[in-house]
Amino acid sequence: MRATVLDVVRDVVDQQAPGERPLVDDLAGLNYRLVVRRMRQANDGRGGDPLGFGLSEVTALITPVVLLAVHEACRAAVADVTGRLLPRVTNALDRLRPPSRRPTAPPEVPDLDRDQLAAVRRRVRTEAVRRGLPEPDAEALADSVVARLALAGTERAEQAT
Repeated sequence: MRATVLDVVRDVVDQQAPGERPLVDDLAGLNYRLVVRRMRQANDGRGGDPLGFGLSEVTALITPVVLLAVHEACRAAVADVTGRLLPRVTNALDRLRPPSRRPTAPPEVPDLDRDQLAAVRRRVRTEAVRRGLPEPDAEALADSVVARLALAGTERAEQAT
């Protein structure tokens, strides 16, 4: 079984910010698509409370950074494999159809190549610094995310044998 985006986020948060673990656990029960949309809005400065249940009360620095970076890396990897057309069609359909009452599960993490992992590392580091994390902590966070994503690829290889 492949690791999901939330599995990666949970593992990184356990290492880097254990105090944010209850937030990650709460996210697991929510509609993943809604979680990503609200975190993006909060990250862009368009929303005060991204999830509607008091996240603004929690000083969560790591969870949104990791979740958005890993989510975007997964989307980019899938887009590279399927071509650019499928994600555009899916996004257009998502905007047209009413939101499903059934929660959307977090996607599985695909295998990421060296360039994709480097891009994730840069994004995590940049966003962490932008959110006020000291440079050494941002570097450690970025390294932790990349290590967990690389480990996800080796776990799948071991399960296949």
